[in-house]
Amino acid sequence: MDEKLLTQIRLLKKYLELLKDISKKEKDEYLKDEILRGAAERYLQLAIETCINIGARIVLLEQFKRDFKSPETYSEIFEILSKIGFLDESFAKNLKNMAKFRNKLVHMYWEIDDEFVFYILQTNLSDIQKFLHFAMNYITEN
Repeated sequence: MDEKLLTQIRLLKKYLELLKDISKKEKDEYLKDEILRGAAERYLQLAIETCINIGARIVLLEQFKRDFKSPETYSEIFEILSKIGFLDESFAKNLKNMAKFRNKLVHMYWEIDDEFVFYILQTNLSDIQKFLHFAMNYITEN
């Protein structure tokens, strides 16, 4: 069993639970609480980065079995997972958008819209949950 992958899965579970707790807050409460908003952004960043790490690890492990080029960007990790049949194209697109949002959280944080982050917490945590299940299935089968 791949210990690096297991560690990343454990971290993703933790971050997802924290984000789910934050997502239970009312919108007004969330928007008024600067510490809560900062925590949401940070845990969202960590969850996305962990998905990227998991995806990169799976790509690396699969390169031992197949011949394909290494990804050059975070988005390409999810493209490759789709091309080799691990993710469907639609879900890979969602994950690519998630990786782009991570870049905004890290590099253009002053442009983050608090209402948009709240929207993500309400509607997109299921993508992270789905990717977690994908990773858990991968490690079980391999």
